[in-house]
Amino acid sequence: MLIGSTIVGRAQDNGSTVNLDEITVTANKREQPLDKVDGGVSVATGEELRERDVRTVTDLQKVFPGLVIDSRGNRAYANFTVRGMSSPDYYNPAVQVYVDGVPQAASAMVQELVDVERVEFLRGPQGTLYGRNAYAGVINIISRKPREQTAAVFGTAASGLFQVGATATAVLVPETWFLDLAVKESYTPGQIRDIDRGRDDINWWNAFNGRVGLRYAPAGGAFDANAWVSHEALRSREETSILDQDVRHRFYRSSVIGPYSFLDRNITTAGLTWNYRFNAFTLSSTTAYQDVDLKRKIFGSDFPETDRSITQELKLTYDDGGPLKGVAGLSYWADWFTRDAVGYPGFYAASRNKVDSQSAGIFGEVTYALTERLTLTGGVRGSYDWSSVDFVRPDVYGNGQGFDFDRSASFRSLQPKLSLGYQMTDSIRVYALVSEGYKPGGFNRAVSFPQDATPYKPETAWNFEVGARTSLWNGWLTLSTALYYIRSQDKQIYVGPIGLQVIRNAGEAESLGVEVEATLRATERLTLTATGSFGRSTFSDMVDPLSGAAYDNKRVPYAPDVTANLAARYVLPQSFFPGQVVATGAARMISRTYFNEANTLYQPAYATFDAGLEFVFDKGPTLKLFADNLTDKVYRTSSFEYGGAVLSTIGQGRIVGVQMRTQF
Repeated sequence: MLIGSTIVGRAQDNGSTVNLDEITVTANKREQPLDKVDGGVSVATGEELRERDVRTVTDLQKVFPGLVIDSRGNRAYANFTVRGMSSPDYYNPAVQVYVDGVPQAASAMVQELVDVERVEFLRGPQGTLYGRNAYAGVINIISRKPREQTAAVFGTAASGLFQVGATATAVLVPETWFLDLAVKESYTPGQIRDIDRGRDDINWWNAFNGRVGLRYAPAGGAFDANAWVSHEALRSREETSILDQDVRHRFYRSSVIGPYSFLDRNITTAGLTWNYRFNAFTLSSTTAYQDVDLKRKIFGSDFPETDRSITQELKLTYDDGGPLKGVAGLSYWADWFTRDAVGYPGFYAASRNKVDSQSAGIFGEVTYALTERLTLTGGVRGSYDWSSVDFVRPDVYGNGQGFDFDRSASFRSLQPKLSLGYQMTDSIRVYALVSEGYKPGGFNRAVSFPQDATPYKPETAWNFEVGARTSLWNGWLTLSTALYYIRSQDKQIYVGPIGLQVIRNAGEAESLGVEVEATLRATERLTLTATGSFGRSTFSDMVDPLSGAAYDNKRVPYAPDVTANLAARYVLPQSFFPGQVVATGAARMISRTYFNEANTLYQPAYATFDAGLEFVFDKGPTLKLFADNLTDKVYRTSSFEYGGAVLSTIGQGRIVGVQMRTQF
């Protein structure tokens, strides 16, 4: 991964000095050298992601510090945690995922990665530039945009994974018009056995992803534009919860838990971006439409959902090479969500819930160089959020179990940001940062109780951070660190029993910790990388407003104290064929993770290990033998209590196989 301004394993060695390629990022909605960004930002290129077997958004936790992405049943309901900040409500996540500038719906954030140029990971509240749900951080995925005719095919055949795909760029008009294509199909047979029915691998899944784009990008032109359409079709039984006592053996008991679950998710996204450059200004626009159609069967009952949204952002950046640089813009987001729920014969009827939401914002950020070494950055965002709910469950049985309501609520907020950066030497930069982020207020999308007619307020978080980036020994070692303290207010939590839960604002929490990224080019052949986060996230003042239970000093769910990723890449000396043989190894360690506010359900600390042997031919394909989760570690990704039993979902087991990629 990229640390500071280095590219691991890609640096050029001239004697005792490593020449470092400068990395440009768009984390602050304008182009900046990564080592000049005053905040917690990490970057990984598409090639580095392939080297670390990163295939989906979930796998990004293998390379980025402090990022935890766990399934709470299936990928549509994943939990994102950064700096000890997570969200119990998967419809209102703590992290926002962007793909080519388009914010993804909460149920669409975990996707397959296809033809990625790089991924930028912004840690900590990012409300000033990104608005709603950039509460704990932002994951910004950027697709490749080659300017030459190119094509690649790739595939994986393994014990628990089969993939095949292709990417291509056609030059329609030299240096002007380009056509981009990408397809990928993935299949996992599963790992859980139903011991009551004698069926193996019942939690399989299959996904198809396709994308086509048309670019107008004249070399040196003042105007460029990119239009694209992408689609994902997912079919799966991955939402398979098992009795906690059966986790070790990966057993499912259909006689106790019931019929298998099923998920059918279709995501269609259409986007248009353009840029117009004049003098020192660039005017940019991103317009997108996304449609998520989700059919879900859980415990024998159907819960279909649809989620349609449009987004529009218009921004103006300024950079004349002088001391003043900045960005200002307008944004708008509208979302129409519908969820149906089956009834229970003789007790209550089927229901339909509609939640409409809108958000409008105006934002700006300016950086000014006070001296040659000292820069000051200030910014603010003003937001207006509006939400309405229309819920109907007829009282067909005359027992009072039917109810309906039609309500709306609106919220206004400001998210400021202030940072100070100081370039101590050419290779050492330190900074201090204060920023705010928020999760919007609104209404529960999974209504089950009349109290859901009451809206919940936005949850806000103040982030105080100091950090440093440095390069030592002529580039052989790069190091990035950040120390943060975050105080969040009006915590949104689920209260009430399973099946009758409502969302309420219930108190405050604190997160304190340190993040570390390091790259050591130990020899000309050996590169070592390490990322880690060490901290503590606790409720400082939290009381369940329904039960009266106090959670003061309890750990925030899905927020482990320690996460660490270690990786090594060694180019083996050989002369058998023209190319390289590379040995790779990686380890990921997670401390105890709690799954509820009372801290009674948890996954103990665990570690997973990956290994690989890669053959990189000078002229020809790249082949890799690999083993992910080498020891076949079984671990929980979530747990909940239902009907007097504890049910858990588990992570992916061992995958051993070979993958191939050929570039034309």
